[in-house]
Amino acid sequence: MKVVIAGGGRVGGALAARLVNEQHQVTVVDRDAATCHRLFEDIGVVTVCGDATDPRVLESTGIINADIAAGVLARDSENLAFATLVRAVSPARVMVRMLDSRYREAYRLSGVGELVEEAEVVVTKMATAIDFPQVAGSLPLAAGDAILFELKVNTRAVVAGRTVAQVRAQADFPRECVFIGMVDPEGRITLPDGNTVLRAGHTLILVARRAELARAVECLTLEPQNTLDAPLADMLRRVDFLAPLGTEEVLKLAHGAEYLRKEAGEPIFKKGDAGETFFVVVSGQVNLVGEGNKLVEVVKPGGFFGELALLTGEPRATHATAASVCELASVGREDFRGVVMANPVIALEMSRILGQRLSRMSQEELAPRKRKGLFGR
Repeated sequence: MKVVIAGGGRVGGALAARLVNEQHQVTVVDRDAATCHRLFEDIGVVTVCGDATDPRVLESTGIINADIAAGVLARDSENLAFATLVRAVSPARVMVRMLDSRYREAYRLSGVGELVEEAEVVVTKMATAIDFPQVAGSLPLAAGDAILFELKVNTRAVVAGRTVAQVRAQADFPRECVFIGMVDPEGRITLPDGNTVLRAGHTLILVARRAELARAVECLTLEPQNTLDAPLADMLRRVDFLAPLGTEEVLKLAHGAEYLRKEAGEPIFKKGDAGETFFVVVSGQVNLVGEGNKLVEVVKPGGFFGELALLTGEPRATHATAASVCELASVGREDFRGVVMANPVIALEMSRILGQRLSRMSQEELAPRKRKGLFGR
């Protein structure tokens, strides 16, 4: 298609680059000679230096034969003048960026049927991101009455592994929510039908009425209740550096934990490994082994290990091996940071406790007596 873009600023330049990349014939008109030169040099687009609201300049762009005329000038008054001139001399489809909604009726009277209301797009995207942090991206449709949104399928989500038809058959899933596409981790998109399986790690693209968005997000992100959350939370409360956490934070940390089963003799981590997780022993026992294959500690149910590497960022100081068949709860760095960094007071208190612990460990290393406790790892 032949497209004329009025305005070579940030939006106009980005639009021109996209259209040129898609093999459209594009001309950009802008008053600023430097802008025109930059666009020509950067993306190879044809430019006309001049005022897009001047009939002679507009004629020189070839507007008479254009298929699309897009107005993205800095002011609505200029976009309105551009649209009016285009309508007078060309059969091109006219679309404009509307900055002020008070111009809506003026645009309608000038024959502009395709408006992109920038403020509404920005406000809706930000409000949706605030209300629904799980939503990766969103776009208002139908004057904001509907929302196009993206949502990644969580590994723990109830819907992971179910088909589109099964999800839509759920009593609590909103009827006016439609699956548009599914994008795999490599960026390949498929158009779903009823038999398409919602796979963990894939991103869903959906459209829902704004009023139904909360219910749709809730259904798609719901996770099963874990009967082990409460017992694990009790264990986590015994961990000294987690003492500043409240009940809700501890439960959230427990809910995000991954449960692992290890056979006797199976390694858990090796000395020098990066410390991305810390572990709580739910059942069985774990041996921590130091230099010279020396047994440093046997961690029993309710005990924990691997936390120092997680907190300090230092490599693992010992090897960890399952002494017997055991079940471990693994708490990752991201889950830990998500809980802790949400409350600066908690983070400061944890830093204080960690500092005291490291100081105590240094003193114990200098002392001739045998070390005690859970902190030699």
